[in-house]
Amino acid sequence: MKICVINGSPRGKNSVTLQTVLYLEKRFPRHSFDFLNVGAGLQSFERDMSGAVEAIRSAELLLFSYPVYTFLAPSQLHRFLELMKRSGADFRDIYVTQLTTSKHFFDVTAHRYLEENCRDMGMRVIHGLSADMEDLLTEQGRREAEDFLRYAVYCAENQLYEPAPAAAPAPARPPYVQTLSPGVKPEGFDTVIVGDLREEDASLRAMIKDFRALYPYQTRFVNLADFPFKGGCLGCFGCAADGRCIQKDGFDTFLRENIQNADAIIYAFTLRDHSMGSLFKMYDDRQFCNGHRTVTEGKPFAYIVNGDYEAEENLKTVIEARAQVGRNFLAGVGYDLPSMEAAAKRLAYSLENRYVPPRNFYGVGGLKIFRDLIWLMRGIMKADHDYYKAHGLYDFPQKHRGRMLAMSLLGVLMRSGAAGDKVRAKFNQGMMAPYKKLLARTRSGK
Repeated sequence: MKICVINGSPRGKNSVTLQTVLYLEKRFPRHSFDFLNVGAGLQSFERDMSGAVEAIRSAELLLFSYPVYTFLAPSQLHRFLELMKRSGADFRDIYVTQLTTSKHFFDVTAHRYLEENCRDMGMRVIHGLSADMEDLLTEQGRREAEDFLRYAVYCAENQLYEPAPAAAPAPARPPYVQTLSPGVKPEGFDTVIVGDLREEDASLRAMIKDFRALYPYQTRFVNLADFPFKGGCLGCFGCAADGRCIQKDGFDTFLRENIQNADAIIYAFTLRDHSMGSLFKMYDDRQFCNGHRTVTEGKPFAYIVNGDYEAEENLKTVIEARAQVGRNFLAGVGYDLPSMEAAAKRLAYSLENRYVPPRNFYGVGGLKIFRDLIWLMRGIMKADHDYYKAHGLYDFPQKHRGRMLAMSLLGVLMRSGAAGDKVRAKFNQGMMAPYKKLLARTRSGK
């Protein structure tokens, strides 16, 4: 079978993800592999997509290979997908799958994002493989990679693919028109709107103006389209030790001095290809210079999204999870006037009352993945390690020795014949006792 590999890693041939594909190429010599290094060589595809189009159209199976960056694919691969769509080429009925590496931090949202975009182009989707970064170095990981390729080839040969989720066609959303006048606002809190606002984005511009009119405090605006990005994140880990980005465009300083020092952050973008678009994704990826430190913890977020946000379930998950991992109150996502008004009110309430709810599964699970990663890699991720120590984030369960001992003794008693029956009968009473004491000494609030 003729397999075209889209290498979306900015590290090019030095991609950890790509090594699994190269391993499969050796293990399956009967298949021919053609490689497009779109992550590292994006500029050449910006100039000319004809060679890439020809390679993709001639393939029997298209395999996207990339590392997961901040909930989704790297910004470079975002841009390549935009170029594929812009090319106008017919990619219908091409079988497509993906192979990613990560620490399983929201790999599911990355896979769904790619599948959504491939279905936009009429491709036939085969579910991909999400591997850990070190899986290829284990016998089990190599076996799983081989099994995956056999399965993908089998599906392509037998015309098997995943049906697209049933969805009612969304009515065309008319362009947003500004309806409110800004008025005079008190300063109160430093609230920054970070947007990808381009000259042609008249609807998003109008939405931002109306949000500023609805929000009870002054805001300042930072336009990502004006920042001279040198490029997307290179995945080089150069910033792991001291938090400084290797790319000399001043982004790390710009980020800390213009955005992260605000009391509240509002993100604004036009929906592009089931996400925030490649430029905004570049901004997200480049925040890796903060490592995995939740440096905006406690600050409320809100979003202004121009487009049919209600239909984008995967993007909704990304936005909620992003806030949860950073322990930021998500005040809301404004996509029309009522939803913007609600988001503005909740954002103001959070600031005025310092409201920050605890993390849910997205936040707790995501943080624990990073906690374990940083502990293992603390030798090179010193800035992350210092932050986690200072904020008590190394909350490993084995540190709670007293509770572990108490649970062990209780377990022994519960398994001890007749005595165990008595212990089990009183177990719920014991669980409820501290809560009843708390309620008994709690005074009625005003």
